[in-house]
Amino acid sequence: TLVFGDGLNDVELMGCADLSFAMRNGCDETRAAANFITRSNDEDAVMHTILQLLALQRHG
Repeated sequence: TLVFGDGLNDVELMGCADLSFAMRNGCDETRAAANFITRSNDEDAVMHTILQLLALQRHG
């Protein structure tokens, strides 16, 4: 599973997924709980990350 978050309400979610991504502009606790830090919400982080993962799958 793949999850994205930026707030305190997402900290528990980060521990439930195989891949967890926190937004660069998210709270400190969420960033600490995530596997990866991605772009900010203002930079279309979710779309950008999903497209990167799909590109890796095509080339893998």
